[in-house]
Amino acid sequence: MATLQMNFLSMRLGLQENVTVFIPSIAPGQDTAGKSYSELYPKGKKFKTLWLLGDEYGDDSTVLNYSGILRIAEKYGFAVVFPCTYEKLYSDDPIGQKFTENVSEEVYGVCMGTFPLSRKREDNIIAGFSLGAYGAMKCALTAPDQYGAVVMIGGAYEKDIKNGYFKALKANMKANDSEPHQELEWAEDDDAELKAEGKDLPKVLVINALKAPLSAFTGRAAENLKADGFDVTEIVKDAEDDWYFRDSALEDAFAWFGKEA
Repeated sequence: MATLQMNFLSMRLGLQENVTVFIPSIAPGQDTAGKSYSELYPKGKKFKTLWLLGDEYGDDSTVLNYSGILRIAEKYGFAVVFPCTYEKLYSDDPIGQKFTENVSEEVYGVCMGTFPLSRKREDNIIAGFSLGAYGAMKCALTAPDQYGAVVMIGGAYEKDIKNGYFKALKANMKANDSEPHQELEWAEDDDAELKAEGKDLPKVLVINALKAPLSAFTGRAAENLKADGFDVTEIVKDAEDDWYFRDSALEDAFAWFGKEA
């Protein structure tokens, strides 16, 4: 396997950004014995890719250090891209930093142009944990032609979302006696343009840890997505939202995508 860390100037954020990329290797076995590297890695080979967004803590190294993602992705033959998305709720400020566009346009474009990743929609999953879960859905709604599936490991998708992602999230959190994140107060007017209207919607896998603090929001996300016309699969686990649960969820995601693809 190859794990590469790169840094590039993000025009959407106005700063240098770190991105970690994992490229799987060909596992040795009966089918590969005696073959040369040029045979194992033929010119033009492209990998299916998981674009993985972290939660509200850490950077692109956090998932790499705490999860078993490299072992799991290697098993399924997937490349993985970990953007450093910071903790800005994937807001796109009309006159400032644009965090959704950064992922769906810049990171996608730079990585597609640099690494052997398949550009086929059906070969790309975007996924996230907690905050990254609704960030993944938001990226898929702003660039619906790029991602064939979304995996929400936790996260939220509220009613009336097409009229404002953060506005809907904040309203529904207050309606359910949950205190909105402080940055929702200013992010309400910083929605990226949702472009999924009239497009083929991605398939969605929602994985819910019942003992997570925001489990009720994840449960509602599955129902709200179904109501909005998404093809939704839901997995519920009697677990805390910890790295053991997240590794199990990633295994489920790859297995599910393999069946769906």
